[in-house]
Amino acid sequence: PEPPPPPAAPAPDGANAMRALLAAADDITRQVVALRGLEARRPIARGVLSREDIGRKILEKVHQDYTPGEIAVTARLLKRVGLLPPEVDYLPLILGVLQEQAAGFYDPFAHQLYIADWLGLDQQRPAMAHELVHALQDQHFDLRPFSTPIKDDGDRQLARSALVEGDASVLMFEFGALRGMDLERVPESVISAIGKGVTAAAVDQSQALGQAPRFVRETLLFPYAAGAQLVFTLRRGHPWSRIDEAFKAPPESTEQVIHPEKYLAKERPVEITAGPLATLAPRKELGRDVFGELAMRLLFVTRVADGPGERAAAGWGGDRIVVYGTDEDAAPVTVVSRSAWDTEPDAREAEAAMREVVGRGAKGLPDTGAAFVVERDGEAFAVERRGRELVAIFGAPAGSRAAVLDEIWTSWKATLPPEPVADAAAPAAPEPRPATRRSRGSSRSSSSSRSKRSGKHGK
Repeated sequence: PEPPPPPAAPAPDGANAMRALLAAADDITRQVVALRGLEARRPIARGVLSREDIGRKILEKVHQDYTPGEIAVTARLLKRVGLLPPEVDYLPLILGVLQEQAAGFYDPFAHQLYIADWLGLDQQRPAMAHELVHALQDQHFDLRPFSTPIKDDGDRQLARSALVEGDASVLMFEFGALRGMDLERVPESVISAIGKGVTAAAVDQSQALGQAPRFVRETLLFPYAAGAQLVFTLRRGHPWSRIDEAFKAPPESTEQVIHPEKYLAKERPVEITAGPLATLAPRKELGRDVFGELAMRLLFVTRVADGPGERAAAGWGGDRIVVYGTDEDAAPVTVVSRSAWDTEPDAREAEAAMREVVGRGAKGLPDTGAAFVVERDGEAFAVERRGRELVAIFGAPAGSRAAVLDEIWTSWKATLPPEPVADAAAPAAPEPRPATRRSRGSSRSSSSSRSKRSGKHGK
């Protein structure tokens, strides 16, 4: 579902309203097909649902995709690292936001478009245009793989969703506010303003979203706002067929969405393989994921200001995060993260931010060697950097902290590309986006890594 359109007059009631909505769908389909350049290969099945019915559909989808245990582990992870307050009931929070946001949706497994019956036509038209793009995407590219959770790599899933939602959002803008504008030459200022406008409008118009923790707000809105910016950037100087090509090789990380030049350079995330940690026994692995640049940024800004937090996350190269604990929901979990960074200065910058996160303002214990360690209530929170890699531990038994750190460095594996070397003779070039990072594995760069980290950074 997309962020809700602005308020309008109440929808008419009864059968006339339903007929009006379905008739509007036919007209809007013709316009969307013409604008997007994707023909309708078969009729698009559609129906009209109440708010309650759409809420039930969303709940069914969540339960189809995730078990109660998986949802509980995600909540325990986010609370342990400080991305969710301890008192938040995670599932009702997410369902409440999604239901309030939904103005209709397309189900790629049922190949069905659902239209909300509580909105007037002025609100329905842009929302319907957005969802009709999904129907056309499905007919041409098969959206089922894009809609199936990647449970051990949520960052990749979010990046793929950004392509799907960004495509539909940009078409929705062309259908409405940007009608008649040459999208192949949209100025950077317009792209930035639209991305910020999507976020601000969604928060202003949604009580549930506005009150949600920042992590929930930004991850839910990322596919629409950042996805739209990615699609605008890819389309500059190209027709819509450039986006068709992107569906054959979608972005692999939120880093590639935030920095489209990394997507174009095919800069893949560093893969980190997590091995078992016998030193945490009897705690067992409950789940694993990849945070990615977006979630790492949101983690850093829980303790440092937005600008420094974004700069620290912008050197992200790859990560693996694993949750260890028992099946008892109330029991504390241990969260372990190992991450790779583009350069050693990037890793030092991330290390400083991570120390603030795990320390929560406390000073590290004395005589702990290279590791930064804080102990609270018999648990250890630690950060240790070795070259371009960083390990963070949240909540290990205090007595096992050193052994856990050693085992992570020994049993977890990562293969890093060579650190890029700046070409001092090359002139500095304007950066295409704020917070641009130099490509990993490249031997030449338009400017030094340090100069890019000290530049201005936006969202």
